[in-house]
Amino acid sequence: MNKAVLGAIVAAIAVFGFLIAPISLQNVDAARIKRYIETKQLTSEPHAWLVGHEAHQAVKVLQLQDNVVYSGRLTFTADKDVDIVILHPKNTFAAGTAVTGQNELAGKEFDAEIYRSVGTSGTWVFNNALQVELHNTNGEVFNATVTVYYQARAVTGELPQPQVEMPRTIVVSEFVPWFVPSALQIEPGTAVQWDASEAASVHTITVVTRITDLQLNMDKEYTAKTLAILNPGDRSQVWKPDAGVYVYVCAIHPYMVGVISVGVPYNAITQDNDPANDITTQKFASWIWGPAPWERPASILPPPTTPGVGEVWVDAQFDSMKDKYLGNLLGKFAKPWPGSINVIDAQTWQRIAKIGQGLNNPHNLWESADGKFVVQTNWHDNYLTVIDAEKHEIFKNYITTGMDPAHIAVTPDNKWVVTGINAGSEFQVFDASKMFDPNVKAEDIKPEFSIRASVPLAGPHGFWLTPDGLIAGPYHMANHIAVLSLDQRKEMHRPISPAQLDDPAAPGKKLGVGIPIASYIGPEINGHRYWVTAFVMLEQDRLLQGRLLIFDIGEKVGGPSNPTLVKVLKVNGTPIQSPITPDGRYVVSANSGGLFVIDDENHAKAAITVVKLDYEDPSKTDVALVIPGYSGTHGVSYGYKEGGGLYAYVTAKFAPVLRIIDVEKIEEAIEKNDPMIAVAGDVDLGDSWGGMGVIAIPNANWYPTLDENPAKGRFQ
Repeated sequence: MNKAVLGAIVAAIAVFGFLIAPISLQNVDAARIKRYIETKQLTSEPHAWLVGHEAHQAVKVLQLQDNVVYSGRLTFTADKDVDIVILHPKNTFAAGTAVTGQNELAGKEFDAEIYRSVGTSGTWVFNNALQVELHNTNGEVFNATVTVYYQARAVTGELPQPQVEMPRTIVVSEFVPWFVPSALQIEPGTAVQWDASEAASVHTITVVTRITDLQLNMDKEYTAKTLAILNPGDRSQVWKPDAGVYVYVCAIHPYMVGVISVGVPYNAITQDNDPANDITTQKFASWIWGPAPWERPASILPPPTTPGVGEVWVDAQFDSMKDKYLGNLLGKFAKPWPGSINVIDAQTWQRIAKIGQGLNNPHNLWESADGKFVVQTNWHDNYLTVIDAEKHEIFKNYITTGMDPAHIAVTPDNKWVVTGINAGSEFQVFDASKMFDPNVKAEDIKPEFSIRASVPLAGPHGFWLTPDGLIAGPYHMANHIAVLSLDQRKEMHRPISPAQLDDPAAPGKKLGVGIPIASYIGPEINGHRYWVTAFVMLEQDRLLQGRLLIFDIGEKVGGPSNPTLVKVLKVNGTPIQSPITPDGRYVVSANSGGLFVIDDENHAKAAITVVKLDYEDPSKTDVALVIPGYSGTHGVSYGYKEGGGLYAYVTAKFAPVLRIIDVEKIEEAIEKNDPMIAVAGDVDLGDSWGGMGVIAIPNANWYPTLDENPAKGRFQ
């Protein structure tokens, strides 16, 4: 069997964003040792299992089992002050108190490790424990929530059979690797449960594919099948999978990935007894074992020789900030969430500021019309942040939105701030003057109105706002696309289902299941106006292949209420942001990559795809250039080049590099068939990972020349 093929299935999913840091393997010496994470809601009862404690109250966090000892830690909150009681085998804990059991513990003697009045919350570590309890001596009933991370070990032989039936808990959080454990190996029928008690935003558990055997056969039942939608604090229903390898993601944040290998043994292919080489991680997820957080590129080009104008702001969403940069990073709920904004001086290509206080997975940003403020989404939460762009400081924070705001824009008249609610079905619209007014508190800013999608669970993601108030709405979660009007506050037409479009790259087939991840609208030229959507394929035979859906909404077809399909283009795997240049000449598309198992190797690589638009004969619109990109190529935005012309700034999720494309060199690169001619250079972001949104100040996304831009004054 081709081992490279096996590794490719999930390796390519990782390139899209389905990528995680090194993991904790489970089930080493599985019959004797098992590891668990459990969250329990407990109410105390009379402490009737120890002599002399009958008038006390207690709960068993972990209870006595013959031939089993526990080690681990517990975190608890209780409504009354409690004690911690840990029972050890007799004569094994020198500082313990000798106690005798009764009822179910009758005839047994223990050393009790007791800590009195430890409070109503805390974290405790235990080792060589037979039983772990919360306790009080005043006899008052108490309630407690306990999360316990522990290992159960058989003293001799194997663990009792009932222990195997306990649910295997996977913790969901906002930090890399997002799912813990992110690779799990179990037997068929084992109960699995996801716990979102550590989460701050909505997440889904969506199976991308189920590989049924080592020949890579796939089960269509598990094409984008959602098992659970979890709000913060939720626990999923128990799921008992059949045999196979399941690759699952959060459909809202699809770089969050987990792998569950069911009934696939260690060394099934390699005959290697080292657990690090097990089938789950090495054959279906070989990318897991890279250096943390991810590998730096072998070579990063020097920055451009021609400076840019102003500044470039890059969202490094996965950045794990350190005190040496920003001091105390405690944000909302007193937690140090990941993510930062890197500010690059386009004159020197040096980072001049790093903003991270109070952000939570910052994903997308936009500047005010005058360039004095930047508005920022916090995708793994429910709030917006406003930043003083001149001081590089947080100006206003925790402006409440719906769950998981993804992208954002400010209207060119500085009237409205628009954000898409990725875990909902609406665009929320805020009064920009309140956001930028120092006298208006963040908690007093509410949406002025919403524009709702007409399809349920739409999940709008990478939308584009035009200067004339049109919104290109990709309904990420619902596999629909629409053009909406900010002025009319409604959709301009019935949403279009890409699933029903013919796929020219697969004759006789429809596009089918997929993710319209981001949409853009360009200027009107010769009566044509192109609306472009980046579409990620989820059909099993075209998994993660990329398409650009190009519609015309110009005067010649009746305007935005009458979208007319121009073309469906095959591009590199997993297109993400694909904005049209402000002069309408090109689409510069960031492609994270795909699966070479079902496609050629070149199309699997991360790339920057350039489409040349034709307004005389729209049918001639086609891919003209494919430029190498860095791992997880993601965001694209336009800025000005000193002396005239445009730069396209391109981010990467899994490489701390900003790639810069000289738009004025694209035509020469096409003519000479040399894509690197269009690459002006790179900016090394050093320690900042997770490149997502990017914006230049002044922002060239709407204005082909600096003279047209109302923010030009800041840098002249």
